[in-house]
Parts: sequence; C-alpha cells; structure tokens
Amino acid sequence: MSGRVMLLTFCALAACSVTPQSHTPLALGDAPLRHATVTQTAAIPDGAWPALFADPLLVSLIDAALANNYEIASANARIAQARALVMASDAYQTPTVGINPSLSRNRVSGTVDDALPKRMLRTWALPVDATYEVDLWGRLKGQADVAREDALAAQADAAAVRLRVSTEVASDYLTLRFVEQDSAELRQAIQLRQAALRLVQRRVKAGAASDLDALRAATEMNTANADLAESERERDNLVDALAVLTGRSVNDLTIGPGLAPIALPDIPVGLPSALLEQRPDIYAAQRRLDAASLQIGIARTAYLPTLTLTADGGFASRDLSSFLDRNSSVWGLAISAALTLIDGDRRRAVVESAQAGYMIADANSKALMLDALRQVQDALNDVAAQRLRIAAYEQAASTSAQAARLSRSRYEHGYVDYFEVVDSDREALSIQRELIHSRQAQAVATVTLVRTIGGGWTPISGARPGMEKAARSD
Repeated sequence: MSGRVMLLTFCALAACSVTPQSHTPLALGDAPLRHATVTQTAAIPDGAWPALFADPLLVSLIDAALANNYEIASANARIAQARALVMASDAYQTPTVGINPSLSRNRVSGTVDDALPKRMLRTWALPVDATYEVDLWGRLKGQADVAREDALAAQADAAAVRLRVSTEVASDYLTLRFVEQDSAELRQAIQLRQAALRLVQRRVKAGAASDLDALRAATEMNTANADLAESERERDNLVDALAVLTGRSVNDLTIGPGLAPIALPDIPVGLPSALLEQRPDIYAAQRRLDAASLQIGIARTAYLPTLTLTADGGFASRDLSSFLDRNSSVWGLAISAALTLIDGDRRRAVVESAQAGYMIADANSKALMLDALRQVQDALNDVAAQRLRIAAYEQAASTSAQAARLSRSRYEHGYVDYFEVVDSDREALSIQRELIHSRQAQAVATVTLVRTIGGGWTPISGARPGMEKAARSD
C-alpha cells in the first residue's frame, strides 16, 4: 500500500513539470475589413514596400535610416543580449567543471601536544571539481525555452522598430513634398496678388478705385507671405526630422526641391486572421505569452526535489617529484537530493504570481490584436475618406479658380468692387491648399496602412510548433 501511495505522489509531482499552457485563440472571423483590397497572404515582400512609391530618394533615405538609426541599433543590441541569455540558459543544463591548483606552505608549532615531527609543511594540489544538476522535471530546459522565446520576441521587436522608423521616414518625406507643393501654390498666389496690387494702385491713381481697395490687396499679399513663411518653416523642420531618423546631424542633410507628382500605391490588405500573422509586435507579444506560460511550469517545479551529482578528483603531494604518483591521487563522488517541506507558502505565491503574469500577457496580447485591427481599419477609413475629399476638392478647385478669374475680369472692367475679387481669390487659394492637404493626408494614411499591416513582414522561423495558433481564429 505504501508503495502505491509513493507512486501516486511521484506521478502527481511529475505532473507539475514544465509544459506550455494552451492558449485560447481570439475569434476574429474571416469577414474582410471595410474598404480593403483583400488578399489571402501578404502581397508585399518583406522590406520591399518603399519601392511601391516609385521615388528613388525615398528609398535611399529609408535605407540610410535602416543602416544608421540609433533606435534600430539599440534594438539590434537587445537581440544580441537576448541571444547571449539563451547561451547562458543552455549552459545551465551542462555540468560545471572547475580547476583550482594551489601551493601551500606553512609552519606548525613544535611545543603543542601531538606536535608533528616536521615543522614546515608544503602541499602541491591540483583538484578538479564537477557539479551537475539532473534536470528531472524540465526546470532548466524550461528556463532555456523562456530565453529562446524572449530572443524571438527581441527579434520581432527589432523588426517593429525598423518598420516604425522606415514608415516615419516615408511619412515625413511625403509630407515634405506636399509642403513644397503648398509653398509653390502660395508663391503663385503671391505673384498674382502682387500683380493685383499694382493694378489697384494704378486704378487708385487714376481715380477709378479707392484706397480701401489698395489696402485690401496689400493685406491679401502680406497674408500669403505669412503663410509662405510658415510653410517653409514646416519644410525645414521635416528635413531636420529626416536627418535624425537617418542618424545624421541636422546640419548634414539637405534635400533639394521636388515638385514631381507623387504616385501612391494601392495597398492590398488580407483577412483579419492573416493580418495578425504579419505584425512583428503581435508576434513579439505571442512569444512573451509563451514565455509567461512556461514560467508557470518552472514555478511549480519548486515543489519537486532536486538531484545534484558532484565529483572531485586530482593530485596532492608535498613534492613535485611524487605529484603524479598513484598514491598522490585524490577523488570523491557524491549524490544529493533536496526537497523543501515548509516555506510559509512562498512557492505557492511564486506559482500564483506566474499564473497572474500569464493572464496579464494573455490580456495584453489580445488587446494588442484588437487594437491592431482597429489601426488597420482606421487607416483604410482614412485612405477612402481622403480619396473622396480629393475628388470633391478637385472639382471645387476648378470652379473656384474660374470664379476668381471671372471676378478679377469683372473688377478690371469696373463691374464689381475689389471685395468680390478678394473673396474669390481667398476662396480659390484656400480650396487649392485644402486639396494639397488632402493629398498629403492620403499619402500619410497610405504609409500608416503599410505599417499597420506589417510592411510585408513574415514570422521568424524557430518558434516551437504550435506557438502561432493563438494569433489565428478557429
């Protein structure tokens, strides 16, 4: 009977060994997102999305950022650190062997009881010690698995940093190009207002217009100059931001003007379940969830006994001439087991803490998934809305420009006062600038969409089988 009890007890303790927890997937369904061009798999090769914008300077700036950005350098260093911790965890599963050669020389008293006949003692010693903890319950292997999950998470974190930095470069660069278009529009408006001011001043001298018309014309010109100064300031700040993103001083980067049309690609978006597999931040969260799962099993092994093997051997002699003699050899073997019986519920607290840590990681992972889908949907909404705004503003810009030309002609022929000219010119400029801003917003939303779908990133090989299941729907 006692043997059966011991067997049952041993089996119950063995059930506490390190095994990963099963994750409950987040049900997402396969309904496509609104405004999405649906594909089953990632249609953008990993790292190839900048070429979709067909701008060599943009591609070169992104390449410079990936090579020189210090946030990326820090993330890469964290990968090296995580890999070193994997090596350390694997090393704990191997025996520890040490050597401690020594030479001792001492004198003993000759006036004490049982005094040695020889007063001076000298010992040469070369001991070798070996210690090995038998991983009965998988605790050491579990710790090594945790380190591997952390290393995979660090790699995914670095990929997320690279994606964020590269898309920041793209957003700033495209914004800069549209700011240049805005500045060009303002310069053209200033030229028109200067010509209008000269015309009004001639009409004032001829008595065909009032001083109020001249004041209004001067006000409109000065307002456009003020807007141009603000637009140029914004461009300078964007160049400075690009310098920092590419790892340079703000004095080391210059970007020439470019008013060529900007072609925005149509970004294909997959189904929700497929999207989550393309996000490096979600992959990293899943790896941390797996690590938290393993920590529960590691904590439970504290209830199990530990088994340690030790061995020592070597040579010890008073003279080097007899150091390697057979009679000078020393050795010893030992096996020890240890089991904590009472600890004031410290082990229970550690297990409950690990379980709570797993619940936190699980909640964070699922919250990140939902937020990722929201980000994708928001970017799709922004792209679709800006596309409609652009179409409407293009029509409004055409009609407002016609109205401005007509008002200017009517004023020149004396049919209307200058207030109508000011109002129509101001409206035409405002609508044209809003059109530029809408195109800028669409470009930024397109880059944001690239980032939210992972930029074509693919999961890192090396995860344990079944680790990606939590990111998929049934």
